Amino acid sequence: MLMKKFSTLIGIAVLTFQIGLSQELYVGANSEFYLKNNTDFTTSNTIVTLNPTGIFSVEAGTTWGSLQEYVNGKVIAYGTGITKLPTGNNGIYAPVTATHTGDINASYFNTSPLSGTNGTGVDAVSTIEYWELTGNAVITLPWNASSDITSLVNNNGGVLNSVAIVGHNGGVWDLVSAPNTNTVTGTLTEGDVTSDTANEVSLNTFSQFTFGIDHQAVLGIDDLFLSNEISIVSNPVRITENNIQFIASNDLSGLEVTLYDIRGRELQVYKNISLNNGVGSLKKPNVQGGIYLLKFDHEGKQGIKKIIIE
Repeated sequence: MLMKKFSTLIGIAVLTFQIGLSQELYVGANSEFYLKNNTDFTTSNTIVTLNPTGIFSVEAGTTWGSLQEYVNGKVIAYGTGITKLPTGNNGIYAPVTATHTGDINASYFNTSPLSGTNGTGVDAVSTIEYWELTGNAVITLPWNASSDITSLVNNNGGVLNSVAIVGHNGGVWDLVSAPNTNTVTGTLTEGDVTSDTANEVSLNTFSQFTFGIDHQAVLGIDDLFLSNEISIVSNPVRITENNIQFIASNDLSGLEVTLYDIRGRELQVYKNISLNNGVGSLKKPNVQGGIYLLKFDHEGKQGIKKIIIE
């Protein structure tokens, strides 16, 4: 009966299963488990484990994965799209969100990355964790309390928006995107950073990826969010909602906001937005569900917030 339940998900190879009462999934030697997009799938809050030659693959656009259900090993995404690759290791769930052109794969390791010198524009590199990635994509890497972003930031300028994605290339840790092009969201204990949304990263150039500090972002600490504490209300935003609401610690006059898609294409410009008791509202355009960016401009200061519409 259980084999029938999973048969619709077998797209490439015959699998070796080890499924107990909790439906734990094990992909055996030289086997591949393929998860098609929009498939109703669960491992009943257990982690997928792989034989060293086993493969867990997904169709582009898949968003499966959670703190309880992820893959302890390599994940391959076939095709082109926006995909969450549900990677994790040693009890840590660390999925990679990728806007990719062509196939991409990802693995996460909750251990120290390779040692190396800091490249031009890199002030520091995390020693907690790393990812291995191949393909071409705009990538988002997440952190949680165990990532110790607090120490990384506070010991290197104290600017959260200076967190960037760095890659190891021939013994040197370099920024994977140009300085000041990474987008940071969240707090010191939980958040994520996205590479330049206008330019894909050639992931094969780097052997490992982790968090680093962008020197130019440390220098440019005149951040709109540092002085006004702007945040999005109810993020994710439901696709049925008519407005995107945000709050700020100050009533800002002459505020301008621009909405972009994840590829950096301008969708809507809102000028001279007025706030009522620190609350602002933007009329949501007719867009599909996905990841978008809101760029706030006020008196020469700028800041970017990531929103999810679903």
